[in-house]
Amino acid sequence: MKKFIFSALALCVGMAASAQLVKVESINKVNLPQGVYVSVPTISPDGSFVVVSDLDNRSLKSIDLATGSSKLLTDNGSGHDVKISADGRTVVFRQKTVNKNHLTMTGLRSVDRVSGKTTEIVKPSRNLNAGFSVAAGSVTAVENGRVRTKGLNGAKATAAPVVSINYGHLDVTVNGKTTTIDPQGRGSYLWPALSPDGTKIVYWLAGAGCFVCNLDGSNPVKLGVLRATKWIDNNTLVGMHDIDDGTFITSSELIATDLRGTRQILTGSDVIALNPSVSADGKTLVFSTPEGELYMVKLSK
Repeated sequence: MKKFIFSALALCVGMAASAQLVKVESINKVNLPQGVYVSVPTISPDGSFVVVSDLDNRSLKSIDLATGSSKLLTDNGSGHDVKISADGRTVVFRQKTVNKNHLTMTGLRSVDRVSGKTTEIVKPSRNLNAGFSVAAGSVTAVENGRVRTKGLNGAKATAAPVVSINYGHLDVTVNGKTTTIDPQGRGSYLWPALSPDGTKIVYWLAGAGCFVCNLDGSNPVKLGVLRATKWIDNNTLVGMHDIDDGTFITSSELIATDLRGTRQILTGSDVIALNPSVSADGKTLVFSTPEGELYMVKLSK
């Protein structure tokens, strides 16, 4: 008898009255192995698997979306800002350690999903910026203004653009040169993400909301309240609109938006949808819940 890996959940799928940006084909809860609870999912470029953290954000696992099976990648790694190579083989992640002076250090490592081998990309330090990229078989990381590039699995190192946060500033690194752009001036910038074509940046500015600007910081356009926003394609994004009571998140919807601010609600009020992640073709979206559940959304234009 065929084993169903996903259990469908009848979510209320809403849509902004003004336009339908994407079509929600299905929303399904992934049947995770017993005892596996997840947070901060990152979907692979081809949409076949997800890298997730545990609820304490200490270890990383790979979840196969076709079978629901789980595989431990590392018992010391953060799920925030995980990057996966285009071929799906290499996962790059941050690793925190404590040195002999009891100071927390952050390093950058990669793990091969096939062999399980881990490789140090950037040594643990106090200065690793929040940004790095994985492209063309290489990792490009920014450490205290210094750019480091390393090839993966024997590939030639090729630098790629990086958007990063440095003490609240929004920085862009292109061709080995890092520039602070701060589109709205000095502030606290968060969640930067480069568009697939590399021409625009989406970011969150504390106290102001979500914006998109050009690569040089020009022409910032406000998109409203959308946190942890990701690109579906070069013109469409998805983020979470979450509400809390000061202690716990009480509700959160995923909302798609275009660059003009047209919005479409993708998830309903019967699930608290957090931390969206989108496959490279924009057809598969995943999110987690505060209870450690994982959901998969199928999209089409």
